Formats: sequence, structure tokens, C-alpha cells
Amino acid sequence: MSELKFFLDHLRVSKNSSRHTLSAYERDLLQFSQMLETRNITLMTANEEHIRDFLKVLREKEQKATSISRKISAIRQFYKFLIRENRISEDPSLFIEAPGASKKLPKTVSAETIERILKSVDEGMQYTLSSTATARETNMGLALRKRDRAMVYFLYATGVRVSELIQLPLASLDLEGQYAKVFGKRKKERLVPFVPAVTAILDDYLKNARPTLLEAGTSVEEVDTLFLTQDGTPMTRQGFWKTLKKISIVAGIPQNVHPHLLRHTFATDLLRAGMDLRSLQTLLGHEDLQTTQIYTHVAPEHLKEVMDKFHPRGKKS
Repeated sequence: MSELKFFLDHLRVSKNSSRHTLSAYERDLLQFSQMLETRNITLMTANEEHIRDFLKVLREKEQKATSISRKISAIRQFYKFLIRENRISEDPSLFIEAPGASKKLPKTVSAETIERILKSVDEGMQYTLSSTATARETNMGLALRKRDRAMVYFLYATGVRVSELIQLPLASLDLEGQYAKVFGKRKKERLVPFVPAVTAILDDYLKNARPTLLEAGTSVEEVDTLFLTQDGTPMTRQGFWKTLKKISIVAGIPQNVHPHLLRHTFATDLLRAGMDLRSLQTLLGHEDLQTTQIYTHVAPEHLKEVMDKFHPRGKKS
């Protein structure tokens, strides 16, 4: 397994791949390796037919096309790496095609749903402040309301990924300039702007909520993450998902609202408003424009308007 370890080390060091990505690659390649072992074959000696046999086994197990595509992608990346490193002379995955998994269109929420979510966090309905609560409990409840409001508004106003949201350093925020420095996949840095209304909400959180959350912590070390839990620790992905779910329930929204849904809605709303794909790609932090182009299927009416407006034969004479 030295080649597999070599490959994973490359992903971790050179590509800055996340633990989740590394774990997925290792799991998929080990599954392929285990099938090869039953035939006294190794990853280094496998050929095209062995990969096709692996595909057949996965189909017989009725695995989803998306899962099979991911495993084939891992195998391809592994052998491409070995070719570049001169570990093998021929790439056995060169002519292997992943199953035609239908690319799901990103789901979005309606303008009405967004308004209900924002109204819910404006009023802080997800936290009930009891008349018998102590001053400390009341202050904490108010701080959590302001935190949730800041996180939801920031998420919808910038379209950042949930991982980028919870890991956002305090120092990356520039309220005067109305932008934040976000570190996306592979630590790639980009600037995301936000509107004045969000600036005021973030300022309110920083002045009147974050200090309360910070004081509740027991750590003697300075916490540099922008958004904190009620224990004064950095917000987690799971924690924010639960918070957003609570907000949606209180707002009476039957739809399963998750952070990525707001990111998709942000992108679709901007495209419909007339933003070009290149600008949208920059805001979303997509490395490939093809990833951004999927939103054109969600907002096709925008493309028709652009065609009618700019094509020489688009305007009626």
C-alpha cells in the first residue's frame, strides 16, 4: 500500500485536500484493492479489465450512479498520479467511463421562503426568553439571536459555503470596506462583498453578542473565529445545520432548508438579476466555469433575456 499512501500524502500536502476528501479517496481505493486481492492482483498490476470488473461488481450491488462515479474518479486520479510520477508505464483507467449519472440541478427556495427565514431570525423566534430567566440567561438568549441573524444574513448575502462560514476568521472581516476574505477549497483565498444592511447586522453581532459568547467560554486562548457557540467555541457545521433547521421549523417552512440551499438560491437570484457567469464564478469560488454553468439550467429565462438584448437578431425591428 506504499503507492496509495504516497498518493494520499500528495493530496494532503500538494493539493491541500480536506480530511473528508482524503478519507473518501482512501476508502474507495481500498475497496478496489480488496477486490483485486481476491484475484492475487495489486493496484500496481491492475489492468483495464480489472477496473471494468470492479464496475460490474458495484452495479450488481445496485450502488448509486453517483457513488460509482466517485469511485471511478478516485481510481482515475490515482493512476494519473502514478503516471506523472513514473511509477507505472500505462494508465489502466484511460478508457474507463463513469456511468452517466444525471447531474442534479441545484435546489433553491422561493423569495417568499427567504423572507420568512429572514423574518424569523429578525424576530429571534427560535429562542424563547422566559420572564423567569436570570439576567445571564437572557443575555445569552439575546446573543444567540444576534449570532443566528448575522450568520443567516451573511450566508444568503455572500453565497459562501457552510465550511467557509464557520471557519471565517474575525480578522478577515472588513466592515468599513464591506467585504470578507474567505478561504475556500484548498485554502484558495477570495473576497466576498456584502451590502450595507448586512454590515449593520454584523456590527451589532460583534459589539453586542460575540463578547457575551466569548465570556461563556472556559478557554484561556484567544478564539479568532468570527462565529461562536454558546460555550465560546467555534461554531461547527453540524451546529449551524441544527440551528438553521430550528429557524425553518419556527418559521413554518416544511421544506428541508440546509446551508447549501441558501448558497444555491444566492447564485440563482444573482443570475436572474443579470450577473454574468464569470462574476458569479468568482463570487462562488468555483475553479471551473462548468460548475457555475449548472445554474443556467435553473434560471434559463435570464439567458433568453440576454440573448434577446444582445444578439444582433434578438431585437424586434
